[in-house]
Amino acid sequence: MRRAAICLLLAAALGGCTFNWVENLAAVRVRSSNARVGDPRRGEELFRQGIGAAPPCITCHALARGGFSLGPPMEGIAARAATRIAGLSAEGYLRQSILDPQAFTAPGFRPIMYPDYALHLADQDVADLIAFLMGL
Repeated sequence: MRRAAICLLLAAALGGCTFNWVENLAAVRVRSSNARVGDPRRGEELFRQGIGAAPPCITCHALARGGFSLGPPMEGIAARAATRIAGLSAEGYLRQSILDPQAFTAPGFRPIMYPDYALHLADQDVADLIAFLMGL
């Protein structure tokens, strides 16, 4: 949202402020606040196969506990994510972890997650991944 507002203000400044930027900012805020409904089946596909040049999540994250995993296993992730950061929902935590993996590192793991998912995943892709993860 902050990035969209900055872009909108910059466009207004560069364009000579020929439009009502307050109305446009309000429109951006409404579009940004609309939560996307994730498709867990597509999320599982993205988790297992990746997208574009981004590696699949399963490269480092096992689905079940008990085996070797470079990153935290995903079984029970919804419950753990809900308690990681005070005031941040499980969905919010997962979104942040996907798009900004250096923001928080799960205890017992190193900060080695692929850093550029934000460049490869559309908002709908992230919503789909979160829908899949929330069901594990």
